[in-house]
Amino acid sequence: MPMISHPGWGLLLGKRGPGAGWSMWLSSLAFVVGTMVGVDVRALRWESMFAALLSFRDEYGHADIPRSFCTGAGASLGAWVHRQRSLAASGRLPTDRRERLEAVGMRWSLTERTTGVAAFAAFQDTEGHGLVPHAFTTADGFPLGTWVQSRRRQWANDPVDTVRLWPELVDLGFVWQVRNRDAAWDAGIAALTQYGRDHGELSVPHWFTTADGLQLGRWVDSRRVEYRAGVLPTARVEQLERLGMVWRLRLLADDPARRRREDVYFTQMLCRVQAWSTEHAGQVPAARIVDSDGIAIGRWLLRQRRLHRQRRLASDRLAQLDAWNSAWSSLRGEHI
Repeated sequence: MPMISHPGWGLLLGKRGPGAGWSMWLSSLAFVVGTMVGVDVRALRWESMFAALLSFRDEYGHADIPRSFCTGAGASLGAWVHRQRSLAASGRLPTDRRERLEAVGMRWSLTERTTGVAAFAAFQDTEGHGLVPHAFTTADGFPLGTWVQSRRRQWANDPVDTVRLWPELVDLGFVWQVRNRDAAWDAGIAALTQYGRDHGELSVPHWFTTADGLQLGRWVDSRRVEYRAGVLPTARVEQLERLGMVWRLRLLADDPARRRREDVYFTQMLCRVQAWSTEHAGQVPAARIVDSDGIAIGRWLLRQRRLHRQRRLASDRLAQLDAWNSAWSSLRGEHI
C-alpha cells in the first residue's frame, strides 16, 4: 500500500514534542487536513487566532495586545492583531470580521499606549529617573502620573504577565515597585541636610550621588519639578525651605564649574560601566542593570545613546565611549 505524503506532515509531527502546546498541534492538524480536503486554511487560521484573542480578553479584561506578544503555545497573537488593524486601516478587512473584532473590544488605534510610553521615555530622559509624580501631566495634557500608577497596579496584580505585556517599558528600565515614599522622603531630607552641612549651600549638582548610593542630585531636581507643577505638598515645601532650598537655578549651560563637575561624573560612570563589562565577559549592561554598588549604570548608558542619536553628546565623550566598545551606540540596552 503506497504511503500518503503531504508537505504538512513534518510540521504536524514536529509539534508533538513535550514542549509543544496542544492548541498549536491542533492548528497544525487543521492545516494538514484542510489542505488535503480543500478547506480554506487561511479562514481556519483566522478563526484559531480569533479564539486566542478571546482567551486573552477573558484573562486580561481587554484586547490591547502589544505587537510582540505571543501566546503560551507560541502563536504570534500580537502580530496577528496588528495585521488586522492594518487591514482595517486600508479598508481590506471584511465587514463581518471587523464587527466580530469590535464585539470583543478591539480598538483600532492604540494612541494611549504609544503616547504613554513616549511620554514616560521623555520624562525619564529629562529628569534622569522614572519616578513620575502622581499628579504629573505633560505639557500637552497627557496624565502621565496616573498612567504610570496604572502600570504599577497592573504589575502588582500579575508581575510575570505585566512584564510580558509591556516590553517597551522593560527596555526603558521601568521601576515596577517603588519603595515606601515616606521613607524615601526622609532619606532625601537627611541626605540634603548633610549636603548643606558639608557644602554650606543646597545647589546640589544633578550628577551628585551620596556615599551610600542615594542619587541626591536627581532627588532634588524631582522636588523642583513637583514644586513648579504645584503638586508638592505645602508641608514639604516648608520643610525644604527651612533647609534653604533653592527652587530655581540660574546657571549658564556652559558654566565652567558645572562642566567640570559633569565631566568628573561622566568619567566615574564610564569607569563603572567598564568595570561591570569586564566582570561580565565584555557584555554591555542592559537598561535595567545596576552595578555592585546599586548604581543604575544601564540607565546612564541608555541616556548616552539617546544623546548620541539626538546629536547632543559631546565629541570627547563619544570618543571615550567608542574607545571602550565600538558597538555601544548601536545597542538598545541588551547584552552582547
